[in-house]
Amino acid sequence: MRSRLHGKIVALLIGLVLAAQLATFAVVHVATERSVRQQLAEELRVGERVWQRFYGNRSEQLLETALVLADDFGFKAAVASGDPATMASALRNHASRIGAEAGVLLSPQGEWLAGLEGESGAWRQGALDGLVAKAADEGYSLAVVAVDGRLYTMALIPVLAPNQIAWVGIGSAIGDGYARDFKALTRLDASFVREAGGRLEVLGSSLPAPAVAALSAPGAVPGAPGQASDELTLGEDHYFALSAPLPGAPGAPPLGVLLQGSLDQAMAPYAALKTRVLVLSGLAAALALAVAGFLGRGISRPVVELAEAAQRVQQGDYSRPIPVRGRDEIARLASAFGHMQAGIAAREDRILHQAHHDGLTGLPNRSLAHGRLEQALSQGEGRACAVVMLDLDRFKEINDTLGHGFGDQVLEEVAKRLRQAVRAEDLVARLGGDEFMVLMCDVGPDFAERRARALLEQLRLPLDLPTTRINLDASLGLVLHPEHGQDAQTLLRRADIALYDAKEARAGLVVYRHGRDEVHLRQLALIGDLRQSIAREELSLRFQPKVDLASRQVRHVEALLRWTHGSLGPVPPDEFIPLAERSGFVHEITRFVLDSALAQNARWRADGLDLGVAVNLSAMDLMDADLPDFVQACLRQHRVPPQRLILEVTEGALMRDVDYAVRMLHRLRAGGVRLSIDDFGTGYSSLAQLKRMPVDELKIDKSFVMQMTEGSDDAVIVRSTIELGHNMGLSVIAEGVENDASLDLLRQYRCDMVQGYLFSPPLAPEALVGWCRRFTEAEA
Repeated sequence: MRSRLHGKIVALLIGLVLAAQLATFAVVHVATERSVRQQLAEELRVGERVWQRFYGNRSEQLLETALVLADDFGFKAAVASGDPATMASALRNHASRIGAEAGVLLSPQGEWLAGLEGESGAWRQGALDGLVAKAADEGYSLAVVAVDGRLYTMALIPVLAPNQIAWVGIGSAIGDGYARDFKALTRLDASFVREAGGRLEVLGSSLPAPAVAALSAPGAVPGAPGQASDELTLGEDHYFALSAPLPGAPGAPPLGVLLQGSLDQAMAPYAALKTRVLVLSGLAAALALAVAGFLGRGISRPVVELAEAAQRVQQGDYSRPIPVRGRDEIARLASAFGHMQAGIAAREDRILHQAHHDGLTGLPNRSLAHGRLEQALSQGEGRACAVVMLDLDRFKEINDTLGHGFGDQVLEEVAKRLRQAVRAEDLVARLGGDEFMVLMCDVGPDFAERRARALLEQLRLPLDLPTTRINLDASLGLVLHPEHGQDAQTLLRRADIALYDAKEARAGLVVYRHGRDEVHLRQLALIGDLRQSIAREELSLRFQPKVDLASRQVRHVEALLRWTHGSLGPVPPDEFIPLAERSGFVHEITRFVLDSALAQNARWRADGLDLGVAVNLSAMDLMDADLPDFVQACLRQHRVPPQRLILEVTEGALMRDVDYAVRMLHRLRAGGVRLSIDDFGTGYSSLAQLKRMPVDELKIDKSFVMQMTEGSDDAVIVRSTIELGHNMGLSVIAEGVENDASLDLLRQYRCDMVQGYLFSPPLAPEALVGWCRRFTEAEA
């Protein structure tokens, strides 16, 4: 039969069959090469869309990270402090926590304040000028910048408190690793380039080194951005290339990304196919014309279907499967194309998932949580929802002492506990670092608070990890909708404020209180203005006399600090002193008070008024190892005898670290100054601790004196304190004396000195001189 078929072909249809076979081979060759080229071109266009999503999602994550950092209260406080070292430390800590590779802090005018690459001059020499100009116009900027031959995606965000106090920029490097990540996602090479003098400068690439060198050679510039070029020969390899611009900073040289698909690799699988087709063509010469026609149709139809499938992929439609018929090479090509389509669809799904979920815990991230909250609020006016913002206490210590790997295990376990502790319909999200959010809908205030406390108790259970067992604690802030806000932004901000209040008060859980927004913003503004208060001459001293009951003479005065803000007017000390301690500015304030009080004492002494002056020290001042030297320098400068200076320290401050406080008091006492324990009776000191302290005076807190009456509990406490002080060889001073009845009891109890509004309020230096003169004359 084979002979007869061969004879027929040879005798009757040799010409037709040979022509048909040659045509078939030509069709296969042309169609295959066209399909490969079209497939590669389409893959490049698909890769361009994947690149846009890849870059867009990473840029969005970077912008979200920068927004979180710019909105962080601790970071704002560090920036508002104005201290370069504090700002640089805060920037390094936050940038390290979020994994940023570049970070800068600029003034509102774009001047350099601090940065992760502070030692590099390139960052300071205008590299970010375009970003600053764009951010000033649009409120923020997100662009690619080239610094020292490296590319960074930089997000520049204003730091508001409430007015703008700085620009903060967070950057992620775009280099070889970035290109390799993209190649792992799409199998396309990526090169980041810019044109320089008729040639390309390659700033990062996934290509091998010889191909990178060839790409950098003169004449290797690709076609217009967004279009596939002709074949691009790089050394011995051939590529199809597609260029696209990178969003650079205004005024900077244009940057681009060059996507490359290897034509050689794409054609390699088809070399064997051509050989097989040629063999089949030779065999087909011995077959019937019908068989030859059948083979022709069997080859052309799958190629057309593949082309149609490529067009669907180009349009982003991955839903229709590619039909595979038979087991020949075309079927294998169709199968491979189908796998490629499924792979691209799966990679896009992974990119979208990674853009909205935390990589460590798998929880929704800040972006998705914000969207879910907005969606919940939009489903109906007045819908009851609760937002719980929480973070772990002392998590930084865990990271520093046990390592970041251990810290990651803790975060994973916390995420697991939160998921187990909430309802199935509740949302648990990780906002960044050790900060989490829980969204509960259709809940009332009482239920929301109970659930929040249950979350706290769940987190406080001992944590058993493979290497150790630790106890965790957390702080939670709770806000309710619609009671505490109508929109997602307001609820999240107020949840942050409630969380901050919980950490400050160490209360575990705090529900937002109305009016805390204004307090929060006022505190931020005061922290920033407090550092300028000395230079603006807004701080002044008032002096309240202390009267010796035995001699009826004024022996000492207490220096009291007052702040008259330029626009807010008088700010109470109870408000700005804690802010000074929190911002670290209390050391400068204490030194200002010491210097001003001793200078005033020197002027009084020159005028014949010899008074001791008392100055209050905060708990943080006791941590200042240079304080004793500064005190002695001030005494020498103003020529004030050391015994005329009394340093008052609250009992609570001494109890924070008793051993260190005792050592500091001995250093101060060695310089000859007098020491007094202020607000005595409100702390928790024991007699054993009290006798260790080299103090000269006890100052009874005014809360015991102001309402003291004969036989009352306050009177018993005051009398016992006076006897205790005298038995220990100490002078006793009572503050808050505001009526004659209290004065008579204190005189009866043999109190040494008294101070209060019964005698005089705090006075300006000139008014105090007149008051002392009148008081002396009246007593005489």
